[in-house]
Amino acid sequence: LNTINSSTGYSGFQLKTGHSPRIIPPLIPLVPNLDEVDDVNNALEVLRRLHDDIQEAKDNLLRAKVSQAEFANHHRRDEVVFATGDHVMLSTFHRRRDYLQKDDKRVAK
Repeated sequence: LNTINSSTGYSGFQLKTGHSPRIIPPLIPLVPNLDEVDDVNNALEVLRRLHDDIQEAKDNLLRAKVSQAEFANHHRRDEVVFATGDHVMLSTFHRRRDYLQKDDKRVAK
């Protein structure tokens, strides 16, 4: 987003607007906290929320994947299962042309 171009030494945002974008505010307060237990609890809470958010994102991706597969398969027919010994019809439309074409491996038509 705000990557500095090695040629110009400026980011695209800075060249377009004339200033760098604002810095994201810190996640924790800047006031020093002397209680180590509160620091540990705050860190654990941030990590727990981060873990929950990651798990929710994974669930959303899985839900989207299933939904996309459902819509993609909606107009497709069911898969035909063939067993050993079943008789099938094959399209040989191009086989005759392949046979008639001259090739280094063929002696005659």
